[in-house]
Amino acid sequence: MERIVVVGAGHMGSVVVRGLMDGMPQAEVVVVEPSAEHRASLDGRAEVTATYEPGPDDLLVLAIPPQAFDSFADGLPQGACARATVVSVMAGVRLEALASALGTDTVLRAMPNLASRVGQSMTVLCPGDQVPAAVVDRAKGALAVIGKVLVVRDESLLDPATAVAGSGPALVAHLAQSFTDFARAAGFDADDALLLTSQMLRGTADLLSQPGVTPESLYQQAGTPNGTTTEGIATLREHRVGESVRAALEATTERARELAG
Repeated sequence: MERIVVVGAGHMGSVVVRGLMDGMPQAEVVVVEPSAEHRASLDGRAEVTATYEPGPDDLLVLAIPPQAFDSFADGLPQGACARATVVSVMAGVRLEALASALGTDTVLRAMPNLASRVGQSMTVLCPGDQVPAAVVDRAKGALAVIGKVLVVRDESLLDPATAVAGSGPALVAHLAQSFTDFARAAGFDADDALLLTSQMLRGTADLLSQPGVTPESLYQQAGTPNGTTTEGIATLREHRVGESVRAALEATTERARELAG
């Protein structure tokens, strides 16, 4: 039986645990959480402990705050992670730092996003240079319980991935607020305005998932000469909305680089 140990029962750790319990019922799931309050909040289906007890061939998911990593690593017994596959969802902790602190080259970084709450995460997974393909597949399979997983081999891509996939849901939600505000000002109540916006976004995402469909092809297909959509796209271009979005993504990417040191 595969043993998956999740360290940290905060927001992301709890989401991963729930996904594993539902999506990989055959696995042994262990939660390591020093906080008695957080341990009590778990649903009881997983084994819960206050400290990490290494097992052979563990898949060890680190879902603790980055500032708690040094303390966690210092408290491990010598060689505790030597046979483990370590997947970190900590923002900004580089692969080199993980490998050095944990004494193993079998380290991967993963960046889930807010949609993991509903099993629709866009998780970007980056393995270290020494991680075999079979181990990457193992980590990818575990993370697939919370959504889609994209594997990248260049760690520098995690910073722009933070902008697009990590911060993206919040940026899109900010834009979605304008849609709901417009609908409410036009006379829809709050619930209906949100329904109009959320279903529009959901349908657009599904359309973009179809083979051969790109954002450009979709908005060109939707627009007709002198039609409503064409007028709306022209107005967005006039106000340089696309440039503003790209600037926001560039700023987010740069901030991710700064936080990672």
